[in-house]
Amino acid sequence: MSLSIVYITSREEPMLRWFFDSLARQVKHPQRVVVVDFFGRKWGDSRLDVVSVPPMPNVWNGPHRLTKEDWFNPAAFRNTGICHCPNDFIAFVDDVSVLMPGWIECVAEAEAKQYVVCGAYRKVKNILVEDGLVKGYQESSNDNRLAYRHGGAESCGGQWLYGCSCAGPISAFLKVGGWPEGLSCGCGFEDIPMGLLLQNSGADIRYDPRMMTFESEEHHQNLKVFIRRDKGVSPADKSHAILHKAQVSKHLDNPSIPQGIAALREHILAGGEFPVPTEPQHDWYDNQLISEMA
Repeated sequence: MSLSIVYITSREEPMLRWFFDSLARQVKHPQRVVVVDFFGRKWGDSRLDVVSVPPMPNVWNGPHRLTKEDWFNPAAFRNTGICHCPNDFIAFVDDVSVLMPGWIECVAEAEAKQYVVCGAYRKVKNILVEDGLVKGYQESSNDNRLAYRHGGAESCGGQWLYGCSCAGPISAFLKVGGWPEGLSCGCGFEDIPMGLLLQNSGADIRYDPRMMTFESEEHHQNLKVFIRRDKGVSPADKSHAILHKAQVSKHLDNPSIPQGIAALREHILAGGEFPVPTEPQHDWYDNQLISEMA
């Protein structure tokens, strides 16, 4: 496999050991894992090839923000992972998650056939994990897509893509401009728009319920507080404007990455550093100064 797995977190306790143990059980050789950690901690596991990095400088959160407080921007975290991915295939996983048996086989199948795969998830309570295996849990909430698909990987629309567990050719993510940070900024609505961009650009997208992760409901509450806010009144609001723009786009430029995600990735893989962006200065939706956003 030529695979990099991007794991993002902004939690004080991301339960990363669950992920490391569950992945190590499923792979024969060390896999590249890029941990993008808001707190900049160094993580490692002797069984895996782990790279720990902070999220790239951006105007929405972190030390280079223009906003008065930190705003939610997971797209920047995932784009950071893309830039540290030297492989031809990339997967994305959220924190406080356990990979269920068979997860890596589904990714390998998608890599062999070169499609974007959308994994499934379950949110559970009182989860007990031992050596990467789930030994007990209580049901909380299920992935609503599971009601429609029960077998292997089947074709689906881009709106079925959730960032908590997905994978695809790195070329597909580069083609659309990376995760749409410039579009979803501060709103926290980047998953479905990314799926729609991939769909519009011609990617083969499939949902695979066998590619399952379990997420801890309780540990989801242990999160650094980021501001996440829609603007306007539904349906005339920012989230619907994001959706409408993604529905008619094959590629979106990111004002924070004027050279484009592909060129930035080449720069980072060659040993370069992330530039500190000064754009955008305004929220594209209503032209409000980002520096005035509290």
